[in-house]
Amino acid sequence: MSYQSIAVAKVYRGQAIESVHWGSAAIADADGRLMYRVGDPYLMTFMRSSAKPFQAIPVVQSGAAKKFDFTPKELAIMCGSHSGESFQIDIVRGILDKIGLNESNLQCGVHIPHRYTVLEQTPEPGKIFTAIEHNCSGKHAGMLAVAVHKGFSLNDYLWPDHPVQRLILKSIAEICQYPEDKLALGIDGCSAPNFAMPLYNMALGYARLIAPTAVPKDLAKVYSALARAMQEYPDLVAGPGRFDTVVATSPGEPLIAKAGAEAVQCFAFINRQQGAAIKIADGAPRALYPTAVEFLCKMGIRSKCDAFAEFHRPKIWNWRDFEVGYIEPGFEITEVERE
Repeated sequence: MSYQSIAVAKVYRGQAIESVHWGSAAIADADGRLMYRVGDPYLMTFMRSSAKPFQAIPVVQSGAAKKFDFTPKELAIMCGSHSGESFQIDIVRGILDKIGLNESNLQCGVHIPHRYTVLEQTPEPGKIFTAIEHNCSGKHAGMLAVAVHKGFSLNDYLWPDHPVQRLILKSIAEICQYPEDKLALGIDGCSAPNFAMPLYNMALGYARLIAPTAVPKDLAKVYSALARAMQEYPDLVAGPGRFDTVVATSPGEPLIAKAGAEAVQCFAFINRQQGAAIKIADGAPRALYPTAVEFLCKMGIRSKCDAFAEFHRPKIWNWRDFEVGYIEPGFEITEVERE
């Protein structure tokens, strides 16, 4: 059966539509059934930072988490894209201390921390940032932990053929039930390998992450450790004021949320033992959160409330702070008959 992305969000300027964003979504249960779809549930795309919980699997599975006595907070920040807040940086620094390394070992690069974006602030002139403030520093600390534990080389831990990255590739293929040789590889913004697969398999991976009875016992313990950490510490998965943290702490069914660059959003719905993956086709982040909130509301996972107002139907302002438009999400979710 052939599917196509559909219009999911319209951008209004005044009374007229100025732009239209297209997208797709897949909702799967832990047994592998495609439950619902929006547009093309088999759209092939990169997971980007939505892959972080899966990239952390070897930290637990290899025994590194046990050896270094990593706390749930430390596991959560390995799965997250933090804002560079001081309390988050302290946790990453603690991971590095435990494994006998320091910030100089991080190869994620440097960017302006996300906390500035949330506050709509510009860094003061001359402000210098470091790698530990990078949103991916927790993920990289986890990769380094596996390398130290297993006695692997450190300087090349990001190369696709490095043993740590091979373990990650295997873990992602396993949890998402997608063959290793079919995973398309690319390099992420933080220089680590990233992976492209159908939205359906991303959704399946998130469903399996939180459904211990659907996987072998040894994997269930690994997945549960990461899922519990993310659920317990959503402020480390993103940060104050950011979507993943806001949605995970808002009233409604318990869930895990993890966004990725180029307008990817994944969810794990704990009580339903289902996973979901959303992609805005043109990669526009302005359309992602309105679409994601609308999706959650239509699924009955969340109700429309003030906490989501800025994400659901964001207003558009010009340079003189005049309100000139807004983004309106709108689409249908289709229940899928057994294919």
